Amino acid sequence: MEDIKILEASPAEVEEVLSLWLEAAHWMQSKGIDQWRPEYFNRENVLAYFEDRQIFLAKHNGEYVGSFALQWSDPSVWGDLHNEESGYLHRFVVRRTQAGRKYGEYFLKWIEDYVKSRNKKYLRLDCMATNDALNTYYRQRDFTYVGTFELQAGELNWSGNLYEKKV
Repeated sequence: MEDIKILEASPAEVEEVLSLWLEAAHWMQSKGIDQWRPEYFNRENVLAYFEDRQIFLAKHNGEYVGSFALQWSDPSVWGDLHNEESGYLHRFVVRRTQAGRKYGEYFLKWIEDYVKSRNKKYLRLDCMATNDALNTYYRQRDFTYVGTFELQAGELNWSGNLYEKKV
């Protein structure tokens, strides 16, 4: 894994980020996971994501193998549980052809170290409450469940579980 390069993306790399996110959205849909809908991912939405987040791309042997976004405030999801001593992880994805190769664990460790380097105490994330496999994945990596939130925006209506890990 020492050959993996994780670098902050720029809006000029919108196509690479969009490709990874769309791939994940199509895969989730094919598995009956109604979490990321492909129709919500386009250039404009990805470019807007750059406005208040850091987006990262991971490259290994010349191929983009993952992406994620970090933000330093997330009161819209965390509500009363929000704090300024956390980094908030979103859009965490590993290219499907690379699944099972422990990239996710490597990325999470890198993210934890990065969040800690920004003088934050916790890494926080949310995931769909009904996605048992993903909830199990985070719990097995020592994330602690701290609550649930409800999201209702237009036709989108889902429950998310909130997790954090001390870094």
